[in-house]
Amino acid sequence: MVVKRLIDGRFQFIRVVSTKAYTKTYLMSDHGSSSKSKCIVKHLQLPAHNTITLKFLNDLLAKRVSLLKRMGEHEAIAKNLSTVQEGQDFYWVRDYVPGHPLLTELANQTPQSEPEVQRFLRESLGILSLIQRHGIAHQNLHPNNLIRHRDRGHLILVDFGLIQDTGTPEAELVSNGHSSSLSPESAYLPQLKHRQYQRFAADHFALGMIAVQMATGLTNEAIPRLSQDDFLSQVKLQLDECSSLSGLLKDILLRMVSPQPEAQFQQAKDILAALPNPEAPPVATPPMAPARLTENSTPVPEPPRLPTPPSTPTPASGRALPRPLLWLGAGVALVLLGAAGIAWLRIPQTMTVNALLRQANTAKQMGQRNDSLNYLNQALELRPSHSRALSQRSALLWEKGESEQALQDLSEAIEADPERADLYYQRGNLRFHLGDLQGAIADYGEALQRREAYTEAHVNRGSARAELGDEAGAVQDYTAAINLATGAESKAVAYLNRCLSLSNLNDDAAALQDCTEAVNLRPNNSLAYENRGLVRRRLNDFQGAIQDFTIAIQINSSSPEPYYNRGLTRQDLGDFAGAMADFNQTIQLNPNHPFAYYDRGLLHAELGNLEEAIADLETVATACLNVSRLGCFEDAQYQLEKLRAAQSEDL
Repeated sequence: MVVKRLIDGRFQFIRVVSTKAYTKTYLMSDHGSSSKSKCIVKHLQLPAHNTITLKFLNDLLAKRVSLLKRMGEHEAIAKNLSTVQEGQDFYWVRDYVPGHPLLTELANQTPQSEPEVQRFLRESLGILSLIQRHGIAHQNLHPNNLIRHRDRGHLILVDFGLIQDTGTPEAELVSNGHSSSLSPESAYLPQLKHRQYQRFAADHFALGMIAVQMATGLTNEAIPRLSQDDFLSQVKLQLDECSSLSGLLKDILLRMVSPQPEAQFQQAKDILAALPNPEAPPVATPPMAPARLTENSTPVPEPPRLPTPPSTPTPASGRALPRPLLWLGAGVALVLLGAAGIAWLRIPQTMTVNALLRQANTAKQMGQRNDSLNYLNQALELRPSHSRALSQRSALLWEKGESEQALQDLSEAIEADPERADLYYQRGNLRFHLGDLQGAIADYGEALQRREAYTEAHVNRGSARAELGDEAGAVQDYTAAINLATGAESKAVAYLNRCLSLSNLNDDAAALQDCTEAVNLRPNNSLAYENRGLVRRRLNDFQGAIQDFTIAIQINSSSPEPYYNRGLTRQDLGDFAGAMADFNQTIQLNPNHPFAYYDRGLLHAELGNLEEAIADLETVATACLNVSRLGCFEDAQYQLEKLRAAQSEDL
């Protein structure tokens, strides 16, 4: 679409600079300024065709833009000039930055020195730290969105992510009027397929990969991709072979790009603090200790519904208070000297154990789990009851599928340190995933006895109770979590889970309020809209449900569930073509989705496509039998018998 008129009576089209699935970028002139200065306009064509859905998408965008505006104006961030809503079209206008994208500097393929890489990291992380203080993540960070100012030479951050573009990552991408043949963004944006990069970690990943490319001189095509099984090992290999960086800076970059949540930096300021002193000679820089697993890090994924954010790490034991000095007789002094000698002999062992734990953590960050396990085994040979080593080994054993040994390690850790609430919490999570819901509930209760304000334990105990059918008990736990939570993230999790329990208790009006609270707290979270859509469907608000499922799809187009649920809702409204398209998309995203096959089979039958219906239901019957779901199998067989009888009559 070529824009020839003035947008908002102010912005006049000059040329198109990029085109993607739902987004076009234009270079325009601002007739609202006396100089008619240039500006960049992002044009979002919202994928909706009814006024209700458009309103909600517009609200989602407005919240994001409002958050950005609250940052104020900063030299290192492109100025937002205006937002314009015209029907199904949303325009976001920012100042034009004279200069070139960082991508052109990377194209030189010349390895940069450590001071140059550090200079880039300090400048770019300083910008991230600025926006993170306002609770903002960029969500669209890659070398085309960092512009080097033509006159002043500093970097300027542009084009914050507003809503996920579902176009292919390899589509043409141009930023600030400078084009490139193929988008490099797939190497810098992990959040599309790797959801373990939460909040700010995705932006840290982008800067880390840019720094790797800068240090090695590799092309965008040559740098490792996150989809590779040995991604971290490949990054380390390239840094070792192709860069002149110190070991310390390499370790920092590996943590920035690591898919392991326990290795990731929480905020940009933490990375800045870890960077070596730029004035110190590289040889004198001490090696940085690798990220230590927090004492409450979970060895397994969180229970279903919605994972809770990690709580603040707590040390294994508090710092000892200073004792008053006493004058001692000579005999007592000799006894204490003997005891001190014994303690001194144990110091080397303690240092060895701590060193082994650091090595284990580094190996895990590098994806070398067997090496990590070996280091932990060595540490436990020296200190068999070391609770931290036991909890770390438990996590590795769980990943290797050795669930019983993982459970035993956690039990031994609890026996060694029975007052650590986080160990009970971890074991509760593990028991949850092993199906021992009663054991999980008991462990969450033990954790809460030791730490009353343990929000995550309340949320997960609520999920375990809900799995057992105790929705009322689940509501009590979620309510406690809502009252305890201080952060928006934790509170949103509790609201969203309570929404489901209230709906299962047939209190859909209250459930709708809770889901709406979760949406307000997490306006960019697809699951919040998806769950609200489920509640609205139960309330027979089919249009409202479709609008929520559509927003969920726009935010996270790779999830099959909102497509499936929108398909069911479209079927409720008699939109069979739309329902069929959604079921097809669900199966494309998850070829093992039995319910999508089942409902598509019934829809085929209703449309008279008997062969297609039989094929789908045969797939369902086989899938149900494979997992010993006899009720599901019998239902599919019943439908098949009806269809085959109808087919025989037609013959």
